[in-house]
Amino acid sequence: MKLNVKALALASGIVIGAFSFVAAEVAVFTGTGLDYVTLTGPLHPGFSPTPLGGVILAIWMFIYGLIGGAAMAYIYNYFAKGEKSA
Repeated sequence: MKLNVKALALASGIVIGAFSFVAAEVAVFTGTGLDYVTLTGPLHPGFSPTPLGGVILAIWMFIYGLIGGAAMAYIYNYFAKGEKSA
C-alpha cells in the first residue's frame, strides 16, 4: 500500500496550521501559553503575539506541515515498496 503524498502533506499542513492558529489566539486573548508563543516568535519572521500574528504563525506551520507530511509519505513509500502483499 502506498500513501498519497499530496493528501498526507495537505492534511498535515492543515492540522498543524489550525492547531497553531488556535494556540496562538488562545495565548493572545487569555495569556495561557504566552511564554511558548513568545519563545517561538523569533523563529518565524513576521510573527508577533497579536491576532494577526496568529495568522502568520498558522501560515508558517502550514508550510512546515506540508514539508513534514510529504517527507513522511515519501519515506513510508520508499520502505513499503519492498513489501509483498498477502
